[in-house]
This record gives sequence, structure tokens and C-alpha cells, in this order.
Amino acid sequence: MRQLWSGKFWLAIVAKMCHLFTVYLPVLLIDLAFSGIITNTSFYTSYLGLSSTFLGVLKAVMTGFFVVLAIPFGRLSDRIERRYVLYAACLVLGAVSIALPQCRNSLHLMLIFPGIGISMALFWPAYEAWLAEREGEGQLIQRVMLFNLFWSVGVTLGPALSSYLYGDTNPFRSFYLAAVFSLLTLGTIVANSLQTSDVPQTDASSEIASESPETLYPPQPVRTTYLNLARCANFTSWFLLGVLRRLAPKLTKEIGIPPTTFGNLMLTLGGMQTLAFLVLGSGYSTRWHYRFAPILIVQVLAVVSFLGIWKIQHTTLWVFAFGVIGVSAAFTYFSSLYYGLDRHADKGNKSGWHEGILGLGILLGPLLGGILADSRFGTQSPYLLCAVAIATAIVIEIFVYFTGTKQAD
Repeated sequence: MRQLWSGKFWLAIVAKMCHLFTVYLPVLLIDLAFSGIITNTSFYTSYLGLSSTFLGVLKAVMTGFFVVLAIPFGRLSDRIERRYVLYAACLVLGAVSIALPQCRNSLHLMLIFPGIGISMALFWPAYEAWLAEREGEGQLIQRVMLFNLFWSVGVTLGPALSSYLYGDTNPFRSFYLAAVFSLLTLGTIVANSLQTSDVPQTDASSEIASESPETLYPPQPVRTTYLNLARCANFTSWFLLGVLRRLAPKLTKEIGIPPTTFGNLMLTLGGMQTLAFLVLGSGYSTRWHYRFAPILIVQVLAVVSFLGIWKIQHTTLWVFAFGVIGVSAAFTYFSSLYYGLDRHADKGNKSGWHEGILGLGILLGPLLGGILADSRFGTQSPYLLCAVAIATAIVIEIFVYFTGTKQAD
């Protein structure tokens, strides 16, 4: 009881909280910057009189750079200190944010925008591996949970801030704010580096030795099988999230759904995704690890949800469907990231594959969905495409599962 009244006790608590804050705050700040730039660019292209097709190509080019570079940059972070890669990511994004207000035509934007993809390819694989190596921050599952919560908040608040700040008289406020967030991200990473040195590289055998003897893990072939399953599922999740986040605003408006209603639907998706991350970060969820049934169930529910969205235009049904999709997306994302970081020495390489695969989903979803929406199949057809994509992924996963099981035996 006396300890509660001790000044040293409370100073230690504050110091610990500050340290944790500098570990997880960068992901929130960088997503505030990134999502703010993406949203403001959509507004700015309208201000410049550029077409929606150009905007789609612009974002596809940015995502393409991210997909191609995420894996090699992840491997690079395995060879040098990860914090230097993170420093470079923050500086590149800050430079792009400052350069964007100088863009006055489509060529300027096309020359500048690849820098965003490069900065994200530098940041995400290195940060995810850097986070997995932090000592004294709790178990890996708790670190992954906090990481997911912080980026979810950043992705939610970034577009809102950008929308509030935009105005035709001064369309550059969000770009400058993104530069500030980039520098703040850099500052928090530097502050964390001053508090604790980088954790030395560890191999899988040393990680196993550090665990209690009562903890049992599946053999390497089984873990590889589930990593491949999760990656396949996560690719499809980001395929459909790309459709919902980048294409659905236009599609829903064309069928008479107010933008505020669509915003509430996305808020439902994001809220359920965040709640799912909380559950997945609990000790209870460990009983679902390295089990195929949970991944299969959430994907089947997502297929049913998209078929409902495709066939029935009813707000209550859509709210329920978007919530289910949020849970499914959270489960597949968490599984892909956790299985890639759990007991692997090449965490940067594994994180690079994780980001590259989901980036490819973001690239293909809106692209194929947009082509289908402009065809004779109509504006609802991208939702059917999402259902077909998930169903196809399930078939592939079943094949991978049984193939991996036979090899393990």
C-alpha cells in the first residue's frame, strides 16, 4: 500500500507509459499523414479539373510502387538497423507532403505521387518487424493488437481531418498537416531510440528457448501452411476493402444512397474491425491460433454479406453486412501479420510479404471492380465480384490446407 504513495512508483509508471506511447504512436501519426494525403488529393484533383480515371491511375501507380518495393525494403531492414529505414520513410513522406502544394497539373502529381508508395514500402515492413522485436512491451499478440488499434484510429481520423480542413480557397492545409505528422512520427521514433537501444537479432531457436516448457507450438511445416492460408485470406480481404473504400463511395452515390449513410456504414465496418482486434489481442483468442475453421467461418460469412449487398438494397441489412465484413477483415489481417512475425528470425522479410500481398489486393480490387461497374453488369456487380473472389480464395485455402497436412504427416 505504501508503494502507491511513493513518488518513485508513479514516476516509473509515467516513464513506462511514455515509452509505450513512443512505440505505438508512430503508426497512428503516419496513418494520419497518409490517409489525409490520399483524401485531400481526391479533393485537389477535382479542384484542378482532373478526371476520376486519372485519380484511379494515380493511386494505382502509388500502390504499385508500394507492392513492388515492400518486400526488398523489408529484407533491407533485416540487414541494417530498422530505425534508419523508418527515418528514411518519414523524411520521404514529409518531402512529398511539402512538394504536393506545388503541383499544378496531372504531370506534377504523377511525378510526385510514387514517393508516397516508396515511403509506405519503407515504413510498414520495418515498423512491424521493429515492433515485434521490442522487449518489455508484453507478448507478441498484445503488441500486434495495440498496433492494429493505433493504425485503425489513424485511418479513421485522417480522412475526417482532411475533409474538415479542405477548402477551394486554400486546398493545401492537409498536405502541410501531413508534413507535420511525418516529422512528429520521426520525432517519436528518435525519442524511443534514445530510451532503449535496438534489440539484437534473434533466431527461432533462441525464441523457443525463451518460452516456458509448457507452451507447445506446431512444427515449422504446419506454421508455414497456416501462414500461406492467412496470406491468401488477407489478400482477398484487402481486395474487397479496396472496393469498399475507394470505389463504393461513388457507386453508392449513383444508386441514391446519401454520403452520410455510406459514412455510417464505413464507421460500422471500422468499429467492428477495432472491436475484433481487441478480442484477437486477448489471451482467449490463442485457442484459435493455427486452426483453419475460424478463418474459414469468417470468410463464408463475408461471402454471404456481399451477396446480400449485391442483391438487396436495405440499410439495416447493409449495416449488419458491413459489420461482418469488418470482423472478417480484422481476423485475416491479424492472422497474416501474427503468423508472419511469430517465431521467425527474418521478420522484416515476412512483414514485407505481408504488406506486398495486401497492397496487391488494394490495387486489383478497385481496378477490376471499376471496370466491371462500367460494364453492362451495372454498379452493383463489384459486390458480386468480391463474393466470387472470397469464394475462390476459400477453394485455394482448402487445397493448401490439405496439401500442407499431408506433407506434415
